[in-house]
Amino acid sequence: MKTLIALVFGFFVLITGYQAFALARYSEREYGSSDDPSLVVNRPVNVQGLTGLIITNSAYTQPKGRMVIGLSATAENSSKPDLSIIQGIATVTGGVSDRIELGVKTKVIATNTGGSDTRRTGSGDTDLLFKWRLSSAGETLPAMALGLAWTLPTGETSKGFSEVKHEGIRLMVIGTSEKEMPGDYVFGVYFEGQLVFIDQLRRPAASLYADKYGVINAGVLFPLIDNRRLQAIVEYNRVVQKDTVTLYDQNLEAVMPGLRYVTPNLNISLGVQFLRRDQAGAENDNRYVGTLSYKF
Repeated sequence: MKTLIALVFGFFVLITGYQAFALARYSEREYGSSDDPSLVVNRPVNVQGLTGLIITNSAYTQPKGRMVIGLSATAENSSKPDLSIIQGIATVTGGVSDRIELGVKTKVIATNTGGSDTRRTGSGDTDLLFKWRLSSAGETLPAMALGLAWTLPTGETSKGFSEVKHEGIRLMVIGTSEKEMPGDYVFGVYFEGQLVFIDQLRRPAASLYADKYGVINAGVLFPLIDNRRLQAIVEYNRVVQKDTVTLYDQNLEAVMPGLRYVTPNLNISLGVQFLRRDQAGAENDNRYVGTLSYKF
């Protein structure tokens, strides 16, 4: 089943890339594009470390020469399993061209599994990030991008803070449409599919972390006031076909309403994920997510 998913995803990437290359210049010349971030005031980075909503990635990238420093946090308290976890995330993201952005993401983790003697704090894994926008949005076609994240095993394994033994790879296909509607109104739609490969490049059987699974993220954004600086966000997240339960991921489904306040340089975003876990015996709970970033 996972092999079939990988083949279908790879085929989709090839078809998407081909169509994007074929239509990008035509669409931009014929219909114009929505590359100007002032349409939504600011396109900040998310908890993944790339330009996007709070969790979902956007097909757009930071302009050439721009750098964004981001701080994010997630907090969750679950009764079954008995676990409290807080993650502090730092990201640096920069536009190396008008279509390519690079980033790095690091994090620290604090957990408590039921008592004062089970509290642990330490570093998590590090992600190196890449996103390439293939095309801009036209009248009917969304902007499309491909993304890659490479996870390095910098987490403290003895505390369970590492998701990989050797490496993790996330392949992303991302689409975005941001449209100015009648009445000076803006509506954005964002979607992405990810294939995640954990310790698959060398002897997967020798790694306790080895896994292959899929991630689906989608969301919408719309301003709430005339100057567009206060924005509402609603996101949907799904993790599927994951065999290994970790602090970072397990099979789940989530809906997250959120609010974002932006200026041309500053972003403050807050959201609450309502989680439904597929793990037997696990209770549904909430995860609180916040991002703060500044663009230089």
